[in-house]
Amino acid sequence: MPRLKIVASRPEPEFPVLSRLLWQALALGALVSLALLALPLAPGGASAFGFLPFWLLAAPAAALLTLHRRFLATAWRAHLVRATPRRRQRFGGSQLRRSSRARRAASSQAA
Repeated sequence: MPRLKIVASRPEPEFPVLSRLLWQALALGALVSLALLALPLAPGGASAFGFLPFWLLAAPAAALLTLHRRFLATAWRAHLVRATPRRRQRFGGSQLRRSSRARRAASSQAA
């Protein structure tokens, strides 16, 4: 019998405008960073950029992770549950049989 998969749709973010703005800022920051890497730098020119990569890439990415933390936590938890072996289903019956055999043998030797 085929098992039905329940596919959870991605929930809407609490602040959709902020989410869209952060995604756009991250995309724009990635494009600007690539453009800056493509430019040949004069000696000592790398220090002129300073914290620019942080504000273009790391800050929007950290804000997005914070904004979507509940969805990410739920997805990670679901992944961990799927990755965990199910020991009760695999080994539960055989352990029960072994213990009952051991009890029978012990009770028959004691009598």
